[in-house]
Amino acid sequence: MKFLEKALADTAKDLSGEVVVIGGGNVAIDCARTAGRKGADHVSMYCLESRETMPASVQEIEEAEEEDVKICAGWGPKEILTNESGKVCGVVLKRCLSTIDPETGRFSPKYDEDDTITVPADKVVFAIGQAIEWGKLLEGTAVTFHHGNYPVADPFTYQTADPCIFVGGDVFTGPKFVIDAIGQGHEAAESLRRFVSANSVSLTIARDRRYFKSLDKDNIAIDSYDTAQRQVPPVDETIDYKHEFKDNRLIFTEEQVKAETSRCLGCGASIVDQNKCIGCGLCTTRCEFDAIHLHRDHPEASDMRRAEDKVGGLLSYAIPRAFNIIKNSGSEEAKMMRQKRKEYNAATKEFHKTHPHTGNAVDINELMKD
Repeated sequence: MKFLEKALADTAKDLSGEVVVIGGGNVAIDCARTAGRKGADHVSMYCLESRETMPASVQEIEEAEEEDVKICAGWGPKEILTNESGKVCGVVLKRCLSTIDPETGRFSPKYDEDDTITVPADKVVFAIGQAIEWGKLLEGTAVTFHHGNYPVADPFTYQTADPCIFVGGDVFTGPKFVIDAIGQGHEAAESLRRFVSANSVSLTIARDRRYFKSLDKDNIAIDSYDTAQRQVPPVDETIDYKHEFKDNRLIFTEEQVKAETSRCLGCGASIVDQNKCIGCGLCTTRCEFDAIHLHRDHPEASDMRRAEDKVGGLLSYAIPRAFNIIKNSGSEEAKMMRQKRKEYNAATKEFHKTHPHTGNAVDINELMKD
């Protein structure tokens, strides 16, 4: 990261000779491509993983190779060689047989110490991940750790053994995507909100656990699904993209914009929470794209009407009902209900004077005091 920071701060071509980058992720790719732009004569990358399991994205790998970066998979550093003046002159690498322990599923590389190669190098850049530096932040706390200095926490609430401390992101899961850290930040914030609440709110009750069944994309055939490929932007041939930091990609043409925006716009299915939706249909009237529709499971059980037609429908119901009420107003049942209503109003008269209904929400704690 420091190498990239310095390179972007000063883009002068101050590198030369052979540059070796250790690592197989997107950051290692960035380092290798940056080294070429900084003036390196030749850049090579060496990573533990196989070509198929390299963590770098396929597009990043292809772009690096287009810029003449040599990618060598399945090798790990064994020794850094120096000359008489103490400067780097080469790297000894050993064959990596595997990176993941099949029993635990954890990162645990295995090597063949006898299968080695020596690569000349004038500069070596290590891009093999970042370390967690807690400093004195967690001193005196009850936080426990595993796998070195990774804190142990609940995978749902992100609360550690010290109830006042919550963690998330790479310090908890190890290297993952930024969006994973953002999601965990949201969930940890919800846990924090509940934890500091004065009402002793549970950290887990009524929270979305986001259970889902992954779609088997290898065994699915949807005829109507748009399979159009993503558009590739044109490039400015006058820019030497292999040796300059300036981006040579141009904006989409009008035809490309139309093709890109015409790709499938209905790739997801919305799921309605039946505990929250009351079927009012308001969403169908607010959607400007007419993308939301209500379908009744039992249409025969109700009479669906448009809003413009509801007045007539209500009148056809309300008028006969009004006549029935008037006709039965003198019955014994009606007299009994009027008497009960009088008794209730008399009993609650004083309460309504001191507790006028304003239409606003009422603090339940205040009512409980009374």
